[in-house]
Amino acid sequence: MANLLADDFFVTHRLFFIPLLSLSLSCAGLVKTGPLRMELVLDQDGVVAGQDCWVGWRIIREKGWHTYWKHPGDVGVPPTLQWEMPTGFNAGELLYAPPVKVKMGSIRANGNYGETLFLTKLGVPDGLTIGETYNLRAKASWLTCSQQCLPGFADLSLDVLVVGTSSPNPIWRQRFEEFRKNIPRTIAPEWKVTAVEDNNMIHLSFIHKNLGKMEKSPPVFFSADRLTRSNGSQFISTERNSITLRMEKSEWAKEGLNILSGLVYREKGWGDGFNGTYRRIRIPLTNG
Repeated sequence: MANLLADDFFVTHRLFFIPLLSLSLSCAGLVKTGPLRMELVLDQDGVVAGQDCWVGWRIIREKGWHTYWKHPGDVGVPPTLQWEMPTGFNAGELLYAPPVKVKMGSIRANGNYGETLFLTKLGVPDGLTIGETYNLRAKASWLTCSQQCLPGFADLSLDVLVVGTSSPNPIWRQRFEEFRKNIPRTIAPEWKVTAVEDNNMIHLSFIHKNLGKMEKSPPVFFSADRLTRSNGSQFISTERNSITLRMEKSEWAKEGLNILSGLVYREKGWGDGFNGTYRRIRIPLTNG
């Protein structure tokens, strides 16, 4: 057995927690609050009445700082947007960038470093007049950590012009398309995936008839239901066409939860011809 979580996959810090005074500076559309800069962006030159489009939340973190995924794990709080939309407009679910393992003090969690883009689908009402401008506003909140942890808040806004026919924004369209193309899809049926609970350990197994022919690339699991500990090690055992992760069950797991769900990362992909290194799983958890 070997520990999947190499020390250099994380940034190790001593944890200090101090409150953040919400002082924001705006420059070229970016709002700066502490170690983060952020803005709302559109991947086209305007909105068309009655046609949905996408809005992005761009976050740039200073080196060594991270924010959290939708499901942070043992510690952390996810970034959120509370929208204030003009009449008739509406925002869909916030789609988070896939996570990596981050560290809050000595505790591993699920989050993001560097620059990321989160997306949400914008519902645009019928009956808008071409040439009008509407202001989209959102109250952003997050927790960012490095050698200390800072809760943060910012008021974000984006003016959108009503156009008859939209044209792609040359800066953002490619990045939006890349995000959508890599949204984690459900793992292909060619993979047999099972989860078994045994003595407060969960054994997550992946079987594929051609696994032995694929490039070696151990999976890493990110739990969406706190059944497993984000701070626990993921031990690996392999056979010719199967690989199993042995993980600690979380003490915060809900009683009676019998479904294991989350994302699985595999650096070399999944041999299914699709983009992306992450796949979604939602499978029964059985007793061993």
